[in-house]
Amino acid sequence: MEVCKVITRSDGGTAYIRNAMNYCLDDRRVLTKGYGVNQNSPEVAAMQFEKNAEFWNNGDKNPFLQFMISFTEDTAPTADEAMRLNEEIIRPFTEEHLVMSVVHNEKRDSSLFHVHNYVSTTNYNDGSMLYSDNRTNYGIAQRVADVTGKETALSVTYEQGKEWECPEIFTSQDEE
Repeated sequence: MEVCKVITRSDGGTAYIRNAMNYCLDDRRVLTKGYGVNQNSPEVAAMQFEKNAEFWNNGDKNPFLQFMISFTEDTAPTADEAMRLNEEIIRPFTEEHLVMSVVHNEKRDSSLFHVHNYVSTTNYNDGSMLYSDNRTNYGIAQRVADVTGKETALSVTYEQGKEWECPEIFTSQDEE
């Protein structure tokens, strides 16, 4: 079963953004893809997330949502396959939001590869906000199920580690 974990933290400000970029761009990364974000410099990537939010007067709001997607070994046996699937899953976000995607090779349950996606909550075209609500969270879990064709579990982590496990298992809605 694939796993989609949504992580949202509205507090932390600049320090949170910088720590997140330092974490995702450290030596553990196997592959990286930046959508409107510098994928080689954590400092520049953090600044890009910050400046986009500030430009639209959203600097005091949640800077990004993190979608961590864990693929089973048979779904994504290589880092390249994990990134390919991930690109298809997050495509709707990359059209209007800054995104940093990073593949890690770390065994978690039945997965070999997982991808961290940091998605700016500020739409760079019009400044509208992306929220960690049922529409967004259920939508990303459904996309994982549709793209992989596998059952997908969803969990959400909020402020101070509060977690919620969705009782629903998402299944592919794509007709073949």
